[in-house]
Amino acid sequence: MSLAEVQDAVQAIQGWLDDPPGEAVVRQCIVLRLLLAAGFDIWNPQEIVPEETNAGGRRSDFLVRRGQGRFALEIKGMGVTLGNREYEQAVTYSVHEGSRWAVVTNGRKWVVLDEHLPGRYEQRATLTLEMGHDTEHFASDLYAVLSAEVWERDALEGAVAQVRARQQRRTDEAKIRREKTRVVEATQKEFEIATFGKAADAASKMGRITEAERDVLLGLGEGVPSAPQGDIEFTSAVGEARATAIYRPDDGSWTVKAGSTARRELLPGSSSRGVRNRRQKLLDEGVLTVLDDGLLLFARDLSHSSPSSAAADIAGGARNGWEVWRDTVGRPAQHHRPTKQAASP
Repeated sequence: MSLAEVQDAVQAIQGWLDDPPGEAVVRQCIVLRLLLAAGFDIWNPQEIVPEETNAGGRRSDFLVRRGQGRFALEIKGMGVTLGNREYEQAVTYSVHEGSRWAVVTNGRKWVVLDEHLPGRYEQRATLTLEMGHDTEHFASDLYAVLSAEVWERDALEGAVAQVRARQQRRTDEAKIRREKTRVVEATQKEFEIATFGKAADAASKMGRITEAERDVLLGLGEGVPSAPQGDIEFTSAVGEARATAIYRPDDGSWTVKAGSTARRELLPGSSSRGVRNRRQKLLDEGVLTVLDDGLLLFARDLSHSSPSSAAADIAGGARNGWEVWRDTVGRPAQHHRPTKQAASP
């Protein structure tokens, strides 16, 4: 399961927001669908425990357990306004289960509660995500905290901090665009500069905006790290094929993960003997197996020396891997490309 599947699920669910469903529909068609897309085994009652009353006499809609992590999940209808009563119910259940975390949702709004925070239960809401028009950001933020891999490692605290930092950055960048765009437009008009980009450069050199503000206005705000650290997860989609890969900056390797799928047909113009021979070799070795729906399944992990070779195996033809692989925030792999490699094709 992957970010791409969470994004697909969120996109489908968006159409229901104008006619808010009740709790039963939210549970079955939104919550369980998103848990499945995030990597949980929703058919395993040891992993997704439904409506179990614990020793403290408390009950939650689901107790979600994966590896070292667990959390209570309380579900309401989409028309319900979430507040202190719902938060108390979920947090109290989690505490009796030995967890600091609880999640309350009405399908549209998702609230992560941290029992370690002081004050009223409403003050323990450490993160709030709300589905709306910004599908990409909502899906990537939700996946960051709901991913089964995060709970496997009991790593929610770091995930929450990461998402909160993203939210703050987006708020700051929106303010810059709102306030500084007119400064650049005024500069462009005053000096009759041909393009907005050149006007932004000029305004920066004149001290009317900072270089950081210029980068935000030109869509360069996040920059490219010169030496990314730690393994980075990426996803790619071609038609119905969905794949997950792990990039290791230390050695430049890419590993397409088992369970990923690839196009069975080659891309138009990709009928060269080399492409066909490689595809057949992977089938003969059992790395790829044929599915009934016109896709190929990766039966085991497969290592690559570059993102483009990994992307070619998924697409059945040449693709620029630095552009087609996307991280959990939706950024292309180019964002994480080491500077020393920037000149290489």
